[in-house]
Amino acid sequence: MSVEERQRHGWDSIPPKADFTATLFLFAWALLPVGFMCMMLIFHRFESFRLVLLAVSEALLLLTFASGYSQRKGSKFDSKVQITGVLLGVSVFVLAVLYLGELSQWWWLGYAFCIGSVPYLFISLNGLAACDHEVYQRPWDAKELVQVKNCMTGWDIASARWKSGIMASKTIGERTAIMFGSKNEQQLFLNIELLATKREAFSEDDWGVQWGAFPTFSRSEDAEE
Repeated sequence: MSVEERQRHGWDSIPPKADFTATLFLFAWALLPVGFMCMMLIFHRFESFRLVLLAVSEALLLLTFASGYSQRKGSKFDSKVQITGVLLGVSVFVLAVLYLGELSQWWWLGYAFCIGSVPYLFISLNGLAACDHEVYQRPWDAKELVQVKNCMTGWDIASARWKSGIMASKTIGERTAIMFGSKNEQQLFLNIELLATKREAFSEDDWGVQWGAFPTFSRSEDAEE
């Protein structure tokens, strides 16, 4: 279905709301202590600062990950993001074991997980930033339930009632589409977003959305407080 046909059914096409500027800034700062870690691996100097430097690196990498993760509602469904999250989690766990267990002689194990998570972090964040597929949006009434059986096929429904979190999701190939609510001033909206690039094409059968089956609401209607 073309954009014009969706508009006739009340769906507007808007760009995704994401700004990775702060994420890029944090990532650049995170690379600085990681670089010092690599130098320690090579020269074996300042051994007493090994775990401190590891902790600083982990903190900045986690902040970077959290900043990028929060940019898109469907980040948790992305496999690269999931792998990165696991690696960072294991890295933090190893750091805690090394510090609390006084196992500083195994410092290289923490370094391996921390440095190894950096390329995965870059790949996952770069993938999220590249997802520029349009978001389809329409006004909604918070009192109205989404008629799932009539409107959506093959979707995993978390809630048929409007909410700002994820209401439904569907895996389309290696991509994930989500439905969620948003609010702009006093107007509520229903959004359907696909974590994909504009170059990727999907059929209406892939989407599984009957765009014309959703009820129409005026933009002037007041949202619930």
